[in-house]
Amino acid sequence: MPAEKNTYDLLKLILNLLIIGLLIIITYRVVEAFLFGFFWAVMVVIATWPLMIKIQKKMFNKRWLSLTIMALILAIVCIIPFLLIISSVAQNGHHLIEWAKSLSHHELPTFDWLESIPTFGPELHQSWLNIIKTDGSELVSSIQPYVGTLIGWLLSQVTNISIFIFHAGVMIIFSLLLYLKGEIITKNVYLFANRLSKQYGAITVTLAGQSIRAVALGVVVTAITLALIGGFSFIITKMPLAGVLTLVLFICCVAQIGPVIVMLGCITWQFWNGHTISAIILIVVAIILTTLDSVMRAYLIKKGADLPFLLILFGVIGGLLGFGLMGLFIGPVVLALTYKIIQTWIDEQS
Repeated sequence: MPAEKNTYDLLKLILNLLIIGLLIIITYRVVEAFLFGFFWAVMVVIATWPLMIKIQKKMFNKRWLSLTIMALILAIVCIIPFLLIISSVAQNGHHLIEWAKSLSHHELPTFDWLESIPTFGPELHQSWLNIIKTDGSELVSSIQPYVGTLIGWLLSQVTNISIFIFHAGVMIIFSLLLYLKGEIITKNVYLFANRLSKQYGAITVTLAGQSIRAVALGVVVTAITLALIGGFSFIITKMPLAGVLTLVLFICCVAQIGPVIVMLGCITWQFWNGHTISAIILIVVAIILTTLDSVMRAYLIKKGADLPFLLILFGVIGGLLGFGLMGLFIGPVVLALTYKIIQTWIDEQS
């Protein structure tokens, strides 16, 4: 009899596991379409919760008034700029592809102004002239396939506007729900974490919040600010493909590469076409962006958590390759959370 009971219990356990596994799979398939928008909303709410509380106090302590204002802020800051950039990319995508295909037929400029750079200017100019003597054909032909591939991949990621609009709408809806019941949700998250692990549950939730805030404030907010300033400078200096350049500037800032590469390219283009005043304006903007990138990112990221440069870089690149445009936000957060949990576990053992 005991053997039969054990057999029955084992069968019951297997059936329970199968049913639970099936429910998990079905539930995931149902909510899969909303996960990116939800993760985005979680990042936004955690980063902007103090701002929402301040607005609520000024709005006669009415939560619905602060929610209305926050919805407008999210639409203005997080959605409209991205829609303008993506629209510009979609409209000018064929120009980028044609430019990449005809890159080998372009005549390289001499860049005579390089000689005016102190110390290494003449040597740099002579090296460039040596490249021109061979018509730059080897250099251009070697980078052309990569340029075409990069542009094609970038276009495939950003031209699907409908998916982005859907995720943005889901983000706003979930953000408002999280703002509305933020205190209750936070309490339940801590209770659930403690139910999973009394020792590490609360610590893990706290680390997750710190990591999300560090990435959202120190990386994303800084990148958005720099991209908006840079995009405005591209418009007033009449740079072609200003929306595309703004998107590239944003990606470079999120990936911790900084604004220097994009701004130097634009400055070179302006000098090449004889637009000296526009080039000077972009030089001033480049100095401002570089200063802001260092000061603003360091200040904001310290408010959340101290995260290594390489971790953010790999998170951005891996997230972008694995999840597309939304991976810019998800990748760094997941790596930051994993890093902080492992770091805390190691510190506890020592």
